[in-house]
Amino acid sequence: MSEMDEREIERRFEVISQFEPGPEVTARDLESARKSLIAQTTEQPTKQQDIWRIIMRSKTLKVAVAAIILVAVLVSIHKLSGSSSVAWADVIEPILNAKTASLDILIGSQGGVVIHDDIKGSRIRRSVSNMEKADIVIDLEQQKLLTIDHDKKTATYVGLEGLGNIPNYVEHLQHLIKKLQDHPDVQVENRGIQEVDGQEYFVFVASAGNDTITIWADPDTALPVRIEHTTPNMIISCDNMKFNVTFDESLFSMDIPDGYKTEDAGAINFQEGNESDFIESLRIWAEVIEGGQFPDSINLEDIVDIGPKIEKAFDQAALTDEEQTQLGLKWGQGLVFIRFFKGQGQWHYAGQGVKLGDGDSPIFWYQPKDSETWRVIYGDLRVEDVSAENLPK
Repeated sequence: MSEMDEREIERRFEVISQFEPGPEVTARDLESARKSLIAQTTEQPTKQQDIWRIIMRSKTLKVAVAAIILVAVLVSIHKLSGSSSVAWADVIEPILNAKTASLDILIGSQGGVVIHDDIKGSRIRRSVSNMEKADIVIDLEQQKLLTIDHDKKTATYVGLEGLGNIPNYVEHLQHLIKKLQDHPDVQVENRGIQEVDGQEYFVFVASAGNDTITIWADPDTALPVRIEHTTPNMIISCDNMKFNVTFDESLFSMDIPDGYKTEDAGAINFQEGNESDFIESLRIWAEVIEGGQFPDSINLEDIVDIGPKIEKAFDQAALTDEEQTQLGLKWGQGLVFIRFFKGQGQWHYAGQGVKLGDGDSPIFWYQPKDSETWRVIYGDLRVEDVSAENLPK
């Protein structure tokens, strides 16, 4: 440990030492903070950045993908619960009491594109980095998404059918934390003060089962500024969080400006992601996007990388606007099948290197609910029922 490290620890511990154990800061909290200062000399916090690469010229296709983004961001992710100290309660209080919010949402673990949401009730004003500038407004109550392109003076509606009573993301966080508060096995760890990008934050980590929530909070106000929710299958992070923001009502309007051309792109139904939709999505994926072969992976974090491929593929295919619209919606509808998988166990994908039309190569298999056999999709997109002992290796 260098002299600079020792001086830094002493400086920070002087701040910690000013606190006396009591109802809000326990002796255990102070000891945890002290240990975290020592740990910081050997560990640097890893800043999680996540990816949504969506760069498309097709107006309606962008809207369809925005609807898929909505699903990925708002989908419920497992149960959490637990109890904690008063300090933890202070940190989660602003989240639980929020009526409006502004935050950046990042999905995955590979860094890049940011989804920014301004949230008020059932309406969300959304922008996506690396996407052509357009106003995006989502109404969860009406189950409808609106994009407005001011350069082209066009407005496009996409239906979001089958969402049910899905909450906005702040409501999702509220439900998640309340479940955490009630779980008997939750563990809440006070990691004390940590420095991130030159700023100091109190850090709390709560975990139960396969889920972990990490919250970075302002040490002066106890307001959370960053939340990371980790599951075995996904990481969702929220940055630059502000609560109970006063918004101009016009930001959330679903009305079309005067003089704008209105288009209805159809709808994606999140309750009807069936096998045939998925097979059509695979066909589009291989035939149009990947140049005749199936993608290497169809996991969520890999799917978000294909935006540039879609842009290039649509340019080369010379499709009409209507054809682009239908193709984009069909591709998005097929993704619902794996995003909200309802079969038994896990699905398996093995399409890497397989060409479209290769009938000898199985590329996907899964077990439908309450079925004793499995469904296997081959490279020519035919499907067979297969017993467990005859599944691909």
